[in-house]
Amino acid sequence: MHCSYDHKHIRMLKDVNGCIKCWKYKYDQCLYTIREKRQILGLNYHPRFSKFITYGDDSKLNMYDEEAQTQERAFYSSQRKNIMDGHTSRIFACAFNPKSHHELISGGWDNTVMFWDDRQPYATRYLFGVHMCGEGLDFDKPGKTILTCSWQENDCIQLWDYGSCKLIETIKPDNQQSKLYCGKLVPETNLILCGGSDSNILRLIDVNMKITECSIRNNPGGIYAFDFGVIRRKNTKIPDTYKNISEIQNVPRVSFVTGKRLQCVDFG
Repeated sequence: MHCSYDHKHIRMLKDVNGCIKCWKYKYDQCLYTIREKRQILGLNYHPRFSKFITYGDDSKLNMYDEEAQTQERAFYSSQRKNIMDGHTSRIFACAFNPKSHHELISGGWDNTVMFWDDRQPYATRYLFGVHMCGEGLDFDKPGKTILTCSWQENDCIQLWDYGSCKLIETIKPDNQQSKLYCGKLVPETNLILCGGSDSNILRLIDVNMKITECSIRNNPGGIYAFDFGVIRRKNTKIPDTYKNISEIQNVPRVSFVTGKRLQCVDFG
């Protein structure tokens, strides 16, 4: 479920049966339904325009105009020999570059993160070695660094340079062996929130200190997805000389899916 670009009371939902439903949840009213002939595994909104993108089991991404309720374009592989310009398997994650009108990235089962420009159908470049099974892609606020949280035994949490596609660093904050389904940078902080399977832990990680600040353990199942609520507190600006002070108080409330449950946690 995702919030509409400019309406607080409108939510967009997708399902594996290929339905996209726009709900005015305050009035329990479905405004419209779009049907795709595939399993839809994810949906994401453009940060500036009334557009959203869906992705699924056919290795393609579809971009829609929300106001017109129509598909604008699709992104896919050209299928040309010896050229990697699109996905070859299921897509589970997508993120728009916050500093660009046209650029986005996506990841999935084919161990690649593809870089797209919405003015052309094929990927412009890619990075390899990231196996994604959930929403584990994110950008930092300047749009220069990519976070990948992957479903693999080693190198699960990594930061990449957007311009060069080169690895900046691999973060190992503790000894937990958890394959990650989801992960995001916490807004206005130097923290990462991530969750996955095996040890079924939701972790809050300090990027600078490379440590786990806080974790939610003993969950009934894997952490499959989460989202942030509204930031209710005014962020405290931390002086450079005190960067080891915890930023947990600036983390908004989090709702997360574990097993068959939807749970909420307030880290502050």
